Amino acid sequence: MRRLTIAAAIAMATAGSAYAQSSVTLYGIVSTGITYISNQGGKSNVRLDSGINQADRFGFRGNEDLGGGLRAIFTLESGFDLSTGKLGNGGALFGRRAYVGMASDRFGTLTLGRDYDFVYDFTSLYSNVVQFAPSYSFHLAYDIDRIAGEAVNNAVKYRSPQIAGFVVGGMYGFSNVAGSFGGAPGNPRVYSVGFTFVPSSGAPYSLAGAFTKTNGAAGTLAQIALNANSIETAAAGGRVTFGPVSLNGLYTYTNATSVTGAALITQVYEAGLVYQFTPFLNTGAGYAYIDQRTGKFHLVSATIDYRLSKRTDVYLFGTWQHAFAGAGPAGNFLVVTPGTTNGYSSSANQLAVQLGIRQLF
Repeated sequence: MRRLTIAAAIAMATAGSAYAQSSVTLYGIVSTGITYISNQGGKSNVRLDSGINQADRFGFRGNEDLGGGLRAIFTLESGFDLSTGKLGNGGALFGRRAYVGMASDRFGTLTLGRDYDFVYDFTSLYSNVVQFAPSYSFHLAYDIDRIAGEAVNNAVKYRSPQIAGFVVGGMYGFSNVAGSFGGAPGNPRVYSVGFTFVPSSGAPYSLAGAFTKTNGAAGTLAQIALNANSIETAAAGGRVTFGPVSLNGLYTYTNATSVTGAALITQVYEAGLVYQFTPFLNTGAGYAYIDQRTGKFHLVSATIDYRLSKRTDVYLFGTWQHAFAGAGPAGNFLVVTPGTTNGYSSSANQLAVQLGIRQLF
């Protein structure tokens, strides 16, 4: 009887280890280079720049198999400045992502914590920046349309499994302030929904759409800069590939309503092309037309990227912005302090040229 008991215990332990597999992965991106800016406050500038084509980051991703297609998961991701070693995202230790949850092959994924909304998760994939361009090709300072990524605190987020090529998602970010259903200053409530479609047939196209609304002033850099009480953003994008050529397109509509009730409408129309010469060499070029009631902008970007290995590449980027129709000076994604003009040109034009290296791990 004792032998049977021991054998049964060994069998149970062996069976348990067969499905209760777990792993923790360390991952990250380091990217830096030299940037030349034609006009910054009336003078040219040459500087060492961190996170030129992708923001520098490191993170931990955990996964435990609970059996039956169910997994416990977590992600802790930190942004930082490679040039100085300082933490990004306002100095938060895990300012990019910090969440825990459950994932099911059948029912989808549910997480709780800090994470990006679906404008970033689904539609930013079709921006020129993600396809080929540098971070200076994002749409205006302060990331008004959230394409560059604005993480949401206190978020409950659901993402469905893929069904007939479709994935849908929903997010709700609590303000965590008593009696503030509509959001409170510095503690906004966030609503976000989105979908993405990638044909299961393997067809060479995909598309996505998303909507995010933030209530509560001073929730993001854009809200601080615009003194906005709420910001609504709708975005849609897609990509199609013909052999070595890929075409991407993105549209965003943003309504920022100030605490006085005034609305600032921003619309962005963006298109880009990538040509893959070889598995190691590609080039890209793109254009964005940015239309605000207070002015308009042309934004042109181009790149050449050479992959030294699967994890390391070198690149040359160019971004040019022209402000017109009352927009004032050019200054795309160079302003780092809300309420200041420390990144703007003294004219309607601004050019940035960047030479750098990126490594993934």
